[in-house]
Amino acid sequence: MIHRREAISYFGLPAYQFIDEEDAEQILSWIRKYRNYPLELILHTPGGQLHASIQIARALKNHPEKTRVLIPHYSMSGGTIIALAADEIVMDKDAVIGPIDPQVGDLIRGLFPAPSWIYAAETKKEAAEDSTLVMSDISRKALKLTRNVAKELLLGKVQAGPGGEDRLNEVVERLVSGEMIHSTPLSAREAKEIGLSVNTDFPEDVHDFMRLFRPVKRTVEYVG
Repeated sequence: MIHRREAISYFGLPAYQFIDEEDAEQILSWIRKYRNYPLELILHTPGGQLHASIQIARALKNHPEKTRVLIPHYSMSGGTIIALAADEIVMDKDAVIGPIDPQVGDLIRGLFPAPSWIYAAETKKEAAEDSTLVMSDISRKALKLTRNVAKELLLGKVQAGPGGEDRLNEVVERLVSGEMIHSTPLSAREAKEIGLSVNTDFPEDVHDFMRLFRPVKRTVEYVG
């Protein structure tokens, strides 16, 4: 699943590819087709729709054979959710993943991290606008969903602490709670430090393959 910059724009704003229901439909079909084989999924994406990311992640987790994701450069947000579902995460030593705190909002107010909506509502209390209170309520529900999904995907995969203690809840909170900004790049080393099982023995031929996917650039710009 390789998302490059698109060569189109809307009202002068560049359009970017992201994880959506069409990705989910195609990848779920691929997983079903090869249900008797080990699977590898290359992830190069800024993230995307939460429901589509969860669909892909659950299908990957439930695959009966071994699965691994390969991250050559970055797999953020929803891409990280999908990566958590695999039996093995293989990252280039310079590649990054990111937090999975849900982003909540609309076209008028914009998208903001769910924990920030809750913080705003709790800070302003009775002075908060109705829309802020509504966004805060939605944010609490979105955080609960994301926490549950993260625990479901990571169960049995998190490295134990120094004393052998279970770190599942700790790792989930680090990724979901909003203590990091949503665009925080977590390197393979940092991902290991928080408890994720990450392999950095990255196959060089994947980088060669990635060179086939370049963003299309227009040579003529039309101004209305």
